[in-house]
Amino acid sequence: MLKWLGITAFSSEFIKGGYSQTQHSERMAGQAQKAGVPVGPEFVRGCGWTMIAAGLALQIPFLRRPAALVLAFLLCPITYIGHRFWEFDDPQQRNNHLTHVFKNTAMLGGALYILATK
Repeated sequence: MLKWLGITAFSSEFIKGGYSQTQHSERMAGQAQKAGVPVGPEFVRGCGWTMIAAGLALQIPFLRRPAALVLAFLLCPITYIGHRFWEFDDPQQRNNHLTHVFKNTAMLGGALYILATK
């Protein structure tokens, strides 16, 4: 029961984040382009749907490890593009984005743990 609760809590952020990418793909594609990553809104939407599917796949035991691998790969560019804390002069904004970097790092650790667990 506790493992299911943990996986459900872990996957919820990916489902929510993936949904956000599908709904705000224009803005997020603009952020990516500003960061030097040439992607369009369609690519961002595709990544969002991939994140949703992988978040849901974490609930299926035989898909858990491949889903964790997909999520680990998605977290790195998403963190780099979406939370560029070093670009903010305002301490509050900088700290907010830095907090998201640490949250995503913890989520990467969780994905890697799931990937390494049988």
